[in-house]
Amino acid sequence: MGTLPSQQRLANGLDAIVHRVESTLDDVEPEFPYFADPKTGEWETTPDGDWCGGHWIGLLRLAADLTDDDAQADRLNSAADEYTDTLVGELPETTMFRGMNLLYAGFRGYDTTSQRDLFGLGLAGADAMVANYNEQARQIPLGNFQIRGPDNFRGAKTEDDPSGLYIGAVDNVYTALPVLWRAFEETGDPVFRDVAISHADRHLDWYIKDDGSTWHHAMFDESDGSLGRQYNELAASDETCWARGQGWNIAGLARAYTETGAERYLNALEATTNYYTEHAPEDLVATWDIELDAETEPRDTSAAALAAYGLCRLPDVPECENLRGTGAEILDSLLESYLVTDEDDERRGMVRHGCFNKPGEYVTDNGLVWTDYYVAYTLWSLLSDR
Repeated sequence: MGTLPSQQRLANGLDAIVHRVESTLDDVEPEFPYFADPKTGEWETTPDGDWCGGHWIGLLRLAADLTDDDAQADRLNSAADEYTDTLVGELPETTMFRGMNLLYAGFRGYDTTSQRDLFGLGLAGADAMVANYNEQARQIPLGNFQIRGPDNFRGAKTEDDPSGLYIGAVDNVYTALPVLWRAFEETGDPVFRDVAISHADRHLDWYIKDDGSTWHHAMFDESDGSLGRQYNELAASDETCWARGQGWNIAGLARAYTETGAERYLNALEATTNYYTEHAPEDLVATWDIELDAETEPRDTSAAALAAYGLCRLPDVPECENLRGTGAEILDSLLESYLVTDEDDERRGMVRHGCFNKPGEYVTDNGLVWTDYYVAYTLWSLLSDR
């Protein structure tokens, strides 16, 4: 069973990422960083944050919280405020990504600044997830949002393509639910908890296969919410497993167990984590499709970062000891072999070898802003015991 890296190693890793956040702000403001060139670290940007702008805002808030320079903290928080205004104005109410982004820009922004408007923004993200919840399917669906990427991100379009309002995703156990758990914690309103539990229970039925791997998507009937078909969009085939989807699943189930203590979530978490560790390479950083050969296929550090983020932050109780140890092993590998810490390297603070969309041959070996966030937040949580 793995043990956490030393406090000094955790701190050195976090310091490198904070350095990159500060230099990135100098380079890209007011644009949002999206993905980075593997050789130079230079960012490709978006004007609105696309599906993941909250990760950049979250990095700015963490950097502001960690600096001893009051003027720099003010600059970072002011930038985060500006980016938040842009994100809120551009991200549709009906996308599953609104919950995750407003968790980071809202509730977690409030955690480090005590700005009450950010607390309200977090609640708005939870309200959006409740509004989007389909009671018949017991799912918060994809919604209608076009991610930047290949022209046909979801494959060749056909005449009978369903609306995103009737497609669920493995991602949603993490992207949609944590803002609901937090809203219930803050308000005691059972609606937030009930929607989260209902979606999480359906997740167990629709997305987890018998061997512990996961489906990417589940399509459901518009009239009665019944399951139509399951399929993989970003895996190599329907018989294999999208690594980042497995990471989203691990992070989401870890949070569901933390919030409820329900054995069914712990059992599912153990099964899906075991599948990940049994199929990943020796260093536990999976290929973009976990079933594929690491000697010939790109790794996806964002999948590993999500798994570490979920597992390392589980409760420190005997039931979670092995899972926390696995998270520590994955985190140690990311710090040892993938995070650039050399002070003379212009990429310092970048987590290398992220793979966004291999089937579309789009951003297959790059730095990814969401990977940086999950590694940074895990390090910050462990160092601050939050």
